[in-house]
Amino acid sequence: MPKISIITTTYKHKDFIKYTIESILSQTFRDWELLIWDDSPDDLTWNIIENYVKKYPDKIKAWHHFPNKWIVDNMNFLLEKVSSESKYIAFLEWDDMFTPDNLEEKVEIFNKYPDIKLIYSDLSFINAKNEIILESFFKQRNIKNYQNKIIDKNSFILSPAWPIASWSTSMIEKDTLNKYKIISLEPENKKYSVSDYDLYFKVATENKVYWINKTLTLYRRHFWNLSWSNWWTSDDLDKLIDYYYHNSLITSKIYKNKKSWTKIVSAIFDLEIWNKKFALKNLKNSLKYNFLSFPTYKLAIIFFLIMPNFFNKIILRKLIKRW
Repeated sequence: MPKISIITTTYKHKDFIKYTIESILSQTFRDWELLIWDDSPDDLTWNIIENYVKKYPDKIKAWHHFPNKWIVDNMNFLLEKVSSESKYIAFLEWDDMFTPDNLEEKVEIFNKYPDIKLIYSDLSFINAKNEIILESFFKQRNIKNYQNKIIDKNSFILSPAWPIASWSTSMIEKDTLNKYKIISLEPENKKYSVSDYDLYFKVATENKVYWINKTLTLYRRHFWNLSWSNWWTSDDLDKLIDYYYHNSLITSKIYKNKKSWTKIVSAIFDLEIWNKKFALKNLKNSLKYNFLSFPTYKLAIIFFLIMPNFFNKIILRKLIKRW
């Protein structure tokens, strides 16, 4: 059986890292190694990780660095540490969890379809107490799935939600990952929260991918998922779409439609944190890029703009499944 290297980066996640690691230890597929990079300052996160390394020295390796290097540098550092025996790379973010059959299910698909380069799965949301708050993200958001197919560039870009939802849902053939790399288009932007979107876009639009119709990842929603962090993601994605357009990777029509959508998303996040001024600005920009696209969302934003802030916060957090 092929060996799998699992990449995990952490930052101030003492409340959740135990569950993340335990979910890997409980895998039915046993030929794996876990590589952890911890960016935390002096809190309990690193102490917890160290205890697991001491207990499982043949399975878990970890490094600690402060001040923090952030996601892209951390990922690439860990990729350099991957075992030469590994054939596949899986990712698990610091606060998420794998279901026990995650690795086994994905290896079976790779064995069944040798041309597949990337596998991803459905996911469910959990809260800080490990309680499921949303079953099947793909069904809830009506996301198109792809099995043994290359994703068309336009389809990838125009998907309202990310076609491959998160680092934690994917497993990639190691040789393929070595070819595409994880990069930041803004080297000074160490947070660069769309490095996974960019990697998936490059891999999935040139190689066959496979979606598993089953929740294999439990994606945690908590304080760190609040709108200010999502605002970073929305802003980074906005710039990435600009890059794709200016480098002729997408057409003008696709570009305008997507920009209209990213401004809608930003407006929704603005409303959740009671910033109606920025929400109105983003709504105007969305209309500028494409006046007729996504009319339901634009009307909803207008509705929330005239409603009291407290009402907006309650309704939007419930709709977004914040926790």
